[in-house]
Amino acid sequence: MSPVILHLMSAFPPTIESFVLREIRQLRKDGWNVVIAGLRPVYKTRTPGFEDLDRYVSPAPWISLEMVAAGAFYFTRRPRQVWGCLKLISRSFPHPVQFVKMLYTLLSTMRFAYRFRNLPIGLVRAHFLHTEALAARFMHKLSGIPYSVTTYTVFVHFPKTVIQDILHHAAFLVADTIQVREYLESLGAESNRIHVVYNSVSIEEFPPSVRVKTAGSQIILAVGRLDPKKGFDVLLSACSVLSKRGVEFRCVIVGDGAERDRLSAMRRHLGLEGYVEMVGALSFSGVKPWYYKAALLAMPSVVTSEGQTDGLPTVVIEAMASGLPIVGTKTGAIPEAVRQGMNGFVVPPNDPESLADSIQLLLEREDLRTEFGRQSRRIAEAEFDLKHKAQSLSHLMRSHLSLNPVSDSL
Repeated sequence: MSPVILHLMSAFPPTIESFVLREIRQLRKDGWNVVIAGLRPVYKTRTPGFEDLDRYVSPAPWISLEMVAAGAFYFTRRPRQVWGCLKLISRSFPHPVQFVKMLYTLLSTMRFAYRFRNLPIGLVRAHFLHTEALAARFMHKLSGIPYSVTTYTVFVHFPKTVIQDILHHAAFLVADTIQVREYLESLGAESNRIHVVYNSVSIEEFPPSVRVKTAGSQIILAVGRLDPKKGFDVLLSACSVLSKRGVEFRCVIVGDGAERDRLSAMRRHLGLEGYVEMVGALSFSGVKPWYYKAALLAMPSVVTSEGQTDGLPTVVIEAMASGLPIVGTKTGAIPEAVRQGMNGFVVPPNDPESLADSIQLLLEREDLRTEFGRQSRRIAEAEFDLKHKAQSLSHLMRSHLSLNPVSDSL
């Protein structure tokens, strides 16, 4: 029997993070036997277009008799392993919310470890250095199954000692950018176990196309959740600068979130109702046409007071695959994709004037937009193609499995 790759997700179906689902789909196309386990249910609107993965999902209600049976099984048969998990959880005791979340993660992990105890699982994969990675660590403690962690951010929620324990015991680590690799190294992860594999998109979903001519002003496109780290307030300030300069433009912000009311009020205060349209959240099929209508993508990310920032937003890669020039900020890993003066401009964060300057230059220079867009597509094909990413991940998993053969029973 071929080894099973158990892919842990905090919830399934997810409401965002469609790039994870695309990766799973591609790995299955490449012949990997991937099973998906959602640690908790989700009752929000699902990400459409991934119904084909439903058959590979092992469901998990909040509480079930199976969870009780699993707890009894591990507490009686493997008490030392359970105690090790509880000791890890105790590190978050001063933080009640984290403590409860970690305790529930253990109970949910026990359920899956019990459910899959007779499957030939060769590797547990966890996306995000959060509950998924914690569950993978618990699975390793309970069943001895090796795990890997893919990390996309330089901000973590659990205590540092818990994160370091997770990193130390992983079979290998995947960082989606050089920035993340350096962050993992700062937490003590060994460099030789960290592999940079960029977040990617399916290039074939973005066929090369002539830009769609739109009536009226050229479109500045911005896409993302409306939360502080995206810096959309800075973009609104830049739009105010452009309007005062007499520049003709239309800014379209796609997304929804906690910042919507504040941003809407700011738009009114700056008198930008005629310039800025906030269209709300859209599915991938709804966002995609905007990439071909827009003149450029603006990614005005910032670092929040809590230290949160973007890594390498998927929308940047999607826009590049669509042949768009990008104006981004020097935060996170945006400069790893947006090459200054090649496929866009990189400006300081929290600097509306500089953001406005670069946007204005692109709006006024069609030749520059065309060349930057061509380079964006070239870079996306060479460095951010999902097929290449899946090949890199397959190589890592094959190398690990060849060193750790899997028996038919665990």
